Amino acid sequence: MCKAKRYTEQLLKIYDEINNDVEYFKYQLHYLQWLEQDFLHIIENEKFNVVQGYKLSKKIKDIRNDRRDFKIELETMINLKKTFIDKNIINLENTYNNIKRQDGELLSLKENKVYRPRVLESMELNKVVPLNRKAI
Repeated sequence: MCKAKRYTEQLLKIYDEINNDVEYFKYQLHYLQWLEQDFLHIIENEKFNVVQGYKLSKKIKDIRNDRRDFKIELETMINLKKTFIDKNIINLENTYNNIKRQDGELLSLKENKVYRPRVLESMELNKVVPLNRKAI
């Protein structure tokens, strides 16, 4: 396999991983927002003592911290996606398709060797290297 083809495949894989990460961070962000709402509804609807109240507020604080971490990751990934990935993915896909086609053509030529001599009049072995050892 040619290196250019392998590199473009790796780049396409990285592009896919970035898109998958963006979707994952979006999901995690929504999940944590829903989880926070669940705890807020517990606070709103249930009676609890001081210890339970502290534990509920600690859970909300942890959720908010996790949410902030995912939000930072999401914002930076969206920046990368919008400013680089979205602008270059079509060019990379076209380049990959061209390289794949070219690699296939070159491998086919390698397997079906066709050579036309530039100087010699013939490629036949008995004419190029005669048995009587005459020079060409």
